[in-house]
Amino acid sequence: MLVASFLVAPNIMASSILLDGTLSPDEWSQATSYDLEYEIMPSRNTPANLKTTAYIKFDEKYLYIGIKAFGDPSKIRATLKNRDQSWNEDYVALMADPFKDGRYGVLIGVNALGVQLDEKNTSSGSDDSWNVLFESATAFQDDGYSAELIIPFAELQLPDTKSQTWKMGFIRKSFQAGIQTVFASFKNLPAETCWACQVDEEVSLGSPEKIYRSYLYPYIFLNQYGDRPVKKFKLQNPDYEIGITGLYDLTNASSIEYTVNPDFSQIESDAPVIMENQTFAMSYPEKRTFFLEGSELLKSDTETVYTRSITNPLGAIKYTNQGKDSSIYLLQATDSDSPYLAAGQYRSFRGNAGKSRVTIGRFKKNLTNKSHLGLIATNRDFHVGGSGSVVEFDGLFNILDNYVLDLNYARSDTKEGYINFIDTDETFAGRTFKMDGESFSGVAKNFRLRRAVDSSNWGIRFKDVSPTYRAHVGFVGRNDYKSRNYWYGRTFRSTGTLRVINFNWNNRNRINFRNQKTQEFYEFRIGVETDFNFQGQIEWQIKPSEKFDGIQYGKQTSLEIRGQYHPSERFFTNFEIEKGDAIAYRIDNPEIGDALEYNLYNVFRFSDNFKIALGHRYSELKNKITDQEFYAGEINRFEIDYQIDGALSTRAIIEKNDFSDDYFLEALVQWKPNPYTIFYAGGTQFYKEPNPFSDNIRLETSQIYAKFQYFYNPNK
Repeated sequence: MLVASFLVAPNIMASSILLDGTLSPDEWSQATSYDLEYEIMPSRNTPANLKTTAYIKFDEKYLYIGIKAFGDPSKIRATLKNRDQSWNEDYVALMADPFKDGRYGVLIGVNALGVQLDEKNTSSGSDDSWNVLFESATAFQDDGYSAELIIPFAELQLPDTKSQTWKMGFIRKSFQAGIQTVFASFKNLPAETCWACQVDEEVSLGSPEKIYRSYLYPYIFLNQYGDRPVKKFKLQNPDYEIGITGLYDLTNASSIEYTVNPDFSQIESDAPVIMENQTFAMSYPEKRTFFLEGSELLKSDTETVYTRSITNPLGAIKYTNQGKDSSIYLLQATDSDSPYLAAGQYRSFRGNAGKSRVTIGRFKKNLTNKSHLGLIATNRDFHVGGSGSVVEFDGLFNILDNYVLDLNYARSDTKEGYINFIDTDETFAGRTFKMDGESFSGVAKNFRLRRAVDSSNWGIRFKDVSPTYRAHVGFVGRNDYKSRNYWYGRTFRSTGTLRVINFNWNNRNRINFRNQKTQEFYEFRIGVETDFNFQGQIEWQIKPSEKFDGIQYGKQTSLEIRGQYHPSERFFTNFEIEKGDAIAYRIDNPEIGDALEYNLYNVFRFSDNFKIALGHRYSELKNKITDQEFYAGEINRFEIDYQIDGALSTRAIIEKNDFSDDYFLEALVQWKPNPYTIFYAGGTQFYKEPNPFSDNIRLETSQIYAKFQYFYNPNK
């Protein structure tokens, strides 16, 4: 593959650019320009049918980006939202690989109304919780819209060299063609494992001034909580917390972060999940600022590190380094509220182990052709006694352009204490799940080979997790299995009404470590994308056999239909319907029943600022003969949002949950001018049945709270 190299001439007038979103000739006439020549979605690398031009300037402190997106202004989709929530609207963005080796790539952009977007891309996927401080503005014209971005070099970890040469490119998303369409200045390679790492033009950016970050963001959190301990509702005394978090750059490529008594309260709650038939623990994405820098280094197919297992640290310190050909991550934390996850073959068990000391180490050696070898080591020492450690070797290898090979080998060592916090009498591999001083080791192995070309993809994966394997700083909810997975997919693209048709076949077989088959699974899926903004999918699943708790069950089949329709920025609907057979895992004598689940989510947007969202989710499982319900219920959610500007927003939520048998009410005001300066104030209430509007309303819990976190940057 040929790589073009460009030297962007420095311009002493670059800093005179007026940040108003308008690309005036006086400001950008001497800039280097790039045309976004290709449509890379839904077509692949065909000529773009909308013109887009990007411009680059720089000086010693800043990278200046200008982008002009031509098109019909009436067909541009853009609304005011919080940061990183405009991915399904018109936006333009810079894509860059500062290290030029595919270890990660960054996307920095804005939607057509100036809402900022940024994410970090790796071989494991995209992470939009990553943030960088930059300035931006947009403006509409009769022939489209334009954007200007000013990105401080100091905000990015860069190669520790005097002169900077990056791989760079640009993308644009548009809906003018009646389908979500992406244009780019580079070609999209189907086997590429890192989205932003596909950029192929090398751009020399001179010698930026070394301005090291030195951040501080102290906070104060105030709250008052009340509950109903017996019959009467009782308010607690008001409470408060204070703490501080900071970041200091040692070099362009390395930094130290520290935190003392951090507040990790989340105002963006995790999506509700129906757990009535689940026997394994669920994981959730990390959203907490302290853990985001360098988080891409910790991703692994064996989930050795799950930073949300550090739930309430008293303090923590972290070091990250992006070297010339290697990366290092070190973390030490003291957690005051440690979750303990003990995986089993049919279910997982959880307990609270109290205080613990956590250590995480990661070394990653970057190889040629965007490949790497690595080592992860973790340890957790529990103050009540016992410990757990894991050492993992991993590698990713890009072979012959179209093949990707992943390898993982991990060994865990567990030593239990004698204070028991696991409430079960069940056993595994001749041992008990209780904390009774036992010691044991376990192994997890993963082999995955993938091949992807323009119209097809296939892969095989072998994964083994022994019954004694645990990851005490990771997330392993199931063990005692050997999984064998095979898949094949084919894609057809056209310029007609059906722009894309996908066919996918998947087979997965699982046996335990006694070589007993526990599951046989087949899946066939058809997906379509149309030119009228509808995407749909039909999926058939067949389980010829499944073993649970030592009982062999027969054939199970199910059909699932999913779709989403987004005809304009004013309306969006998404639906899922699944019907078929399922084992009622959580009853005393599990049996196969008739399952039905459907989910409907609608968004009505009345202006760029104001929206209402309605969600309805229903799930049931019934006895096949008597029609008796093993469980049945629904979650209904009403949400109203008003975005005053890009920083200030308000929200109110009413949610009725049959499974928790309560109503949930929330009101929130949030001001967030940047990712680190945050003020919010709000309240939550839980009411018991029959409903919160009847005469016998019963308030169970209530909380009012306010938080102010201030971002201090001495370099500004």
